Amino acid sequence: MLKLSRLYANNNSIFPDIIFRDGLNIIFANVTKEQKDKSSHSLGKTTLLELLNFSLLKQIDKSFFLKNKVFEDFIFYLEIEYDSNKFVTIKRPVKGKICIHSVSIKDKLNYLDDKDWDFSSLSLKKAKEIFDSIVFIKDLRKNDFTFRNGLRYCLRKQTQYENTFKVNASRETDSAWKPYLAQVLGINSILVKEKYAANKQVESIKNAIKQIESLPQESTQSLEAEIAQLGAHISRMQAELDKFDFRKADTEINSELIDNTSLQVSDFNKKLYEIDQRLHAINESLRTEFSFDLDKVVELFGEVEIHFPDQLAHSYHDLINLNTQMSEGRKIRLKSAKKKLLKERKSTEEYLSLATEKQKELASILLQKDAFSKYKVMQARLSREESRLAVLQERVEKLDYASSLSDRLESAVSSQSDAAKLLEKATRVRENAQMKHAVEVFSEIVEYVLSMSAFIFTNTNSEGNIEFKIGLKDQTSVNDGFSYTRTLSAIFDITLLSIHSNDSFYKFSYHDGLFESLDDRVKFKLIDKMREISESHGLQFIISVLDSDIPISETGERSYFSQDEIIRELHDEGNSGRLFRMPAF
Repeated sequence: MLKLSRLYANNNSIFPDIIFRDGLNIIFANVTKEQKDKSSHSLGKTTLLELLNFSLLKQIDKSFFLKNKVFEDFIFYLEIEYDSNKFVTIKRPVKGKICIHSVSIKDKLNYLDDKDWDFSSLSLKKAKEIFDSIVFIKDLRKNDFTFRNGLRYCLRKQTQYENTFKVNASRETDSAWKPYLAQVLGINSILVKEKYAANKQVESIKNAIKQIESLPQESTQSLEAEIAQLGAHISRMQAELDKFDFRKADTEINSELIDNTSLQVSDFNKKLYEIDQRLHAINESLRTEFSFDLDKVVELFGEVEIHFPDQLAHSYHDLINLNTQMSEGRKIRLKSAKKKLLKERKSTEEYLSLATEKQKELASILLQKDAFSKYKVMQARLSREESRLAVLQERVEKLDYASSLSDRLESAVSSQSDAAKLLEKATRVRENAQMKHAVEVFSEIVEYVLSMSAFIFTNTNSEGNIEFKIGLKDQTSVNDGFSYTRTLSAIFDITLLSIHSNDSFYKFSYHDGLFESLDDRVKFKLIDKMREISESHGLQFIISVLDSDIPISETGERSYFSQDEIIRELHDEGNSGRLFRMPAF
C-alpha cells in the first residue's frame, strides 16, 4: 500500500515537518481582508501538492518551482507506510542522487549518511524501480503499471478537476492512461491494450497502402525488365572498372612541373656549373708561383761585361719580397673563397637532389592524372546506376508487398473488431463486481453531497475504444457551473480509494482548492462524507482550504476544522505563515 506518514527537509526552521494522519488532513490558509484581492498561491497551499509529487519521484522540468536557486541546497524526505508498521523513506535532494531506506518503525532519517541507506546514489529511473519493488500496489506490476500510474487520482491540482478521468490536460494518448483506470475498475487492462495495439496495426497498414498508392503506376513486369537491363549494364561497368589500367594514361605535363620544379632543377644545375668554373679558376691561380732569380740576372750581366749596380740589386730584393708577400695574401683570399664556394656547392647539390626527387614524384603523379579523372567519372556513373537499381527494386518489393496488404488489412480489421467485441463485453457492469461496487459507492456519495442521481459507467465508442463516463438523470444541474464537475471529480477519486480500501492500494488523496466556489451546503456534506469515509477506511484525505472557503453554518458562524485535522496552517502576515518560512520566491 501507499500511505503518507511524514514530509520533512534538511532545514527544519524553514520547512517544519508535516505529519499526515488518517482522516482529514487540512492545509488551512488564512488570508487577511487587506489581501483578499491578492493571490494566495505565494503561501504554498498548492506548492505542497507539487512537493509531494516531487518527493514521489516525479520527473521535473526547468519551470518547476524547486529549480529556483533558493532551493538548490534543500533535501526532502518523504516517509511512507507501505505495509502495517513498515515504512520506507525517499530522500530526494533538489540537486544530487536519490536514496531509499526501509525500516520497521517511524524514524527521521536525516541523520544518516548516504552510504548507510539501503539504496543510495540512485538515478530517478532506478529509484522508481526500487520503490516499485518495495511498495506493492494491487494489480500494478503484473500488468506492467508502476506506482506513478495511479497518482493522477491521488494528487489533483485546481486545474485538473475538469477532466474527471484523464485528469491531466496534457496531450497524452488514451492508451497511456485508460488501461490503468480500466484495471482499477475491474476491467482486464490487457483487453484495452490489445484494442489499442489492433488500432495501431490497422493504421499502420492503411498508411502503407497510401504510400504505395502514391508511387508511379508501373507494372511489376516492366519494372523487372528494366531492372534486368540495368543490372547487365552495371555488371559491364563494374568489369571495366575492375580491369582499368592506369599505365595507359596520358603523359601530358602541366605547368607546375614545367614552370616550377623543372626550372628549379635547371637553375640548380646552372649554378653548379658556375661554381665549378670559379673553383677551377681559383685552383689554377693557386698553382701559379711568383718566380724571379736575382743571381741569374747578375750572372747574365757579367757575361755581357756590364756592371750590375749594388743599389739596383738592393731594389730588386725589395721588389721580390713585396711580390712574395702579395702572393701569400692572394693565396689566403683564394683559399677562403674556395672554401665558401665548396660549401655553396654542397648546399646547391642538396637542393638539386630534392628538386630532382620532386620532379620524379610529380612526373609519376601526372602520368596517372587523367586516368584518375576517368576512373572517378566511371565510379560516379556506376554509383548513380546502382542507386537507380535500388529504387527500382524497392518499387518492385512495394508492389509485391501491396498485393498482400489488402489481405493483411482485412485480417487486422477482423482482429480489431474481435478486440472491440471482447472489450465491449468487458465493460458491462453486470459481470464486473468491482465496477458494480464503484457505481454504488459513487452514486451514494453524489446523492448525499449533491442531492442528485449520478453514476459512473464504461462503454465503447463508435471506434470500439473504451470510454469512461458519468451518467446523470438531471443533466441540467451539471450545467449550473464548474463547481459540480469539481465535486464529481473529487468524489470519483474518493470512490477509487474506497472500493480498494481493503486492498494493498493507495491510501491518500490531495485535493487542492476543492471548496472554492462551492455552495456551503455542499461543503458541509462533502466534509462530513470525507471525514466519515477516511476515518472508517483508514484513508487520508488532504484538502487545501482558504479561510474564505470555510462554510458558514445556519447560525452565521464559520464551521472550522478541528486542530487535530489541520496539519499545516498558513497565513499572509510574514514569512512564518508560508509553507517555506522565507521570503516569497
